[in-house]
Amino acid sequence: MIYSDRFVWLHFPKCAGVKIEYLFDKYLSGVRGLHLDAVGIDKDPTIAWHDGIKQREKRDPNFKLGTRTVICSFRRLPSWLESRYNFECQRSSDLPHQPELLLDGVFLEYKGHKNNAENYVNRFIPDELLATAKIRFLRTEFFAHDFKKIFGEYMDISSIPDWEFEKKINTSECYLPSEIKEKLYHSHEIYDKCPRWKKIEKLAYE
Repeated sequence: MIYSDRFVWLHFPKCAGVKIEYLFDKYLSGVRGLHLDAVGIDKDPTIAWHDGIKQREKRDPNFKLGTRTVICSFRRLPSWLESRYNFECQRSSDLPHQPELLLDGVFLEYKGHKNNAENYVNRFIPDELLATAKIRFLRTEFFAHDFKKIFGEYMDISSIPDWEFEKKINTSECYLPSEIKEKLYHSHEIYDKCPRWKKIEKLAYE
């Protein structure tokens, strides 16, 4: 999480969040009034940098969203599921990952339990947050454009050179079989399995 007195950015996993943290840490960490969570298990074993608003308010009684705008990283569902699967395969290669589960929006987490895309979207973008109408989406597919447009309204980001936006950070190897990838990207049934993600995606990309 990164926040000021005007916005709160949420690190929705596998949506270029590490890239955003890198850019802020390298070029914007000196901005007055800006808070950057410590990132890394060695620095914070609680993984608080992945908090949603509810989790942060529960963790820290002094933290209140108030009138601040929420900026949430996001990406289209097939791309997110592919990235999530590759990430989990890379960090827990000993587990029996089943790529076909992705077609139901499901994947295996590193501790061995099944999780799904709907749980993530419900955690970071609950209905009560949508009801405030004070949420903006930083879309992974339009990273440079959205980063500059959104954060440029809150601070001077001219210190970040354009080439930094093209740099790949925290990428995983590809473990997804081609036949599953084909079905994932060309079947609309995945959205039937994840109706809330479908709803949020429509808001973010319309």
